[in-house]
Amino acid sequence: MHWLALSDTLLKLVVAAVLGGIVGWQREARDRPAGLRTHVLVCVGSAIYTLSSLAFGSMADPSRVAAQVATGMGFLGAGTIIRHGSEVRGLTTAASLWTVAAIGICVGIGGRAYEVAVLGTGVVLLTLTLLRQLELRLLPRARHADLTLRIAGGAERMNEVQQFLATQEVRVESMDVARAAIGEGEELHIGIRLPAGADLSKLLGEFSQIRGFQSLRCE
Repeated sequence: MHWLALSDTLLKLVVAAVLGGIVGWQREARDRPAGLRTHVLVCVGSAIYTLSSLAFGSMADPSRVAAQVATGMGFLGAGTIIRHGSEVRGLTTAASLWTVAAIGICVGIGGRAYEVAVLGTGVVLLTLTLLRQLELRLLPRARHADLTLRIAGGAERMNEVQQFLATQEVRVESMDVARAAIGEGEELHIGIRLPAGADLSKLLGEFSQIRGFQSLRCE
């Protein structure tokens, strides 16, 4: 019986790691602050808390443990939320961490709750991928982007870069100069807001026409 209980516990932890990893992989692919490892740890940790509360039997109330896990996720999720000017980022990642914690609790409970965990993971993944595409198509709006531009001349070319963005009807929210790696000159860090319906990939391609252009990164 001991080995059966041990194998069941191991199975639940593995399932929690897999389901949390599925959501985390999507966040990692989008280069978000909380990625694969964070989501796996949150899901597995939630499952461990749930399993431990069930192991104590009448000495512990599993519902209170689940409530405390949800509360604790608020502090972790807050760490992924960043305010940049008038825009707040990281809310979706914070929500995905909170949801992954709930998935971990379901895995820890086991039985029919397995179905909730698997179906919940599927819904979360669809929300982060398919719904994101629908949102961009059906609800066009101004978008923010952070650019790192390496260009010959660095600081002396800031006015020229601003004029270029103005011709593209792009609003510059911030622009500063930072020293690149040793011997590689300077970089311009530019925060921009694109008008609704603007094609970001097309704009990035236009940068190559600027005199002295070297490289460009977008976040």
